[in-house]
Amino acid sequence: EVTMLERHSRAAAEASGNPAGLFHAVAHAGDGPYARLYRAAALRAHTVYSQAIDRAGVPGNARGLLRIVPPPDDLKSMQALLARSGLPTSHLQALDRHAASALAGVALHHPAWFYPGGGWIDPGAWVQQALAQPGVRLVVGAAVARVSAGPDDPADPRWIVHGDNGAVLARAAVVVLAPGAAGTSLAPMRWPLSRSRGQLTYWTRSHSEPTPLRIALAGAGYALPLAGGGLVCGATHDPAADADDLERDPPVRRSDHQYNLQRLLSLCGLQPPPDAVLQDRAAWRLQSADRLPIAGAVSLDAGEGSRSGRRDQARLLPRARGLFVLTALGSRGLTWAPLLAELIAAQACGAPWPLTQDLADAVDPARWAVRAARSPRGHRSGPEGPG
Repeated sequence: EVTMLERHSRAAAEASGNPAGLFHAVAHAGDGPYARLYRAAALRAHTVYSQAIDRAGVPGNARGLLRIVPPPDDLKSMQALLARSGLPTSHLQALDRHAASALAGVALHHPAWFYPGGGWIDPGAWVQQALAQPGVRLVVGAAVARVSAGPDDPADPRWIVHGDNGAVLARAAVVVLAPGAAGTSLAPMRWPLSRSRGQLTYWTRSHSEPTPLRIALAGAGYALPLAGGGLVCGATHDPAADADDLERDPPVRRSDHQYNLQRLLSLCGLQPPPDAVLQDRAAWRLQSADRLPIAGAVSLDAGEGSRSGRRDQARLLPRARGLFVLTALGSRGLTWAPLLAELIAAQACGAPWPLTQDLADAVDPARWAVRAARSPRGHRSGPEGPG
């Protein structure tokens, strides 16, 4: 039995309310932790979204995505990377521009990575489908201000969820904090977070000139074809000016609209048809300093350390029993969400984790404390960057 507390009048009202979004893996020469973690997330996302599209009728297409690779990389270097990685063609293929163009249905001027397990989905529709599952209760208009610990009873640990006016909204043995860009005051620790504004442009149908694009494209911007001849393209990436910005819905900008359409033209040579009704949507993103999500059991005060006195490994740090967090999904939340949600569910229920320890450590809420313990002078943002 799950209760979801939503501060808006409906679920998926912020960035998840976009008409469509991409999911796909990444290719890295070193195939380090980031690439392996993202690959695991993309594989799980494909399974989950394929089922939602095929069985529940959620709008989307899980039959592949092309990521255009401009110079200085070329097809030869892509093929060499693919050979070193040993990845199967069912996961990743290097295509020349002619093969990529044939797959896309539009002329492309550079080679492209083809991810057969990539694609796009309507995030709001997927959220609604997930909330319709038995045992899930949605409470809207429930703005959570803070979470406090109940009576200290090891046999029955309970968390108390408070609203803006101090009223108790819920009590539970397990609480998962999932704040968006404007809800980071819920975070029990000071994580290095930043926020950015993204605007996309789209039209939902065209009778005169249905889009010839047959598959989702990514590169310098992205484009994905909607049913009925529509298309979504974008997106901009601008840092939030100040904290007050986050309390308001970000306004759409004419300059960003033109920017999106120009990138669409450069990406695949497409322009909106004459009868298209163009729309724009803007929302806030939340990301961490190392561009990885924050997912897992919340650690206790960073100053407490572990029983052994060691803080250089995440699994040695004490945790707040029954308190978890999933946030900072950035611009790739559709890829991250299914796998990391399953990681938290496994941790909460004592089930086998869907990730190895090193990959779970990469998204652990306590990772900055671990890095500081290992390197008092500072830490790197990651072994290879987000790419």
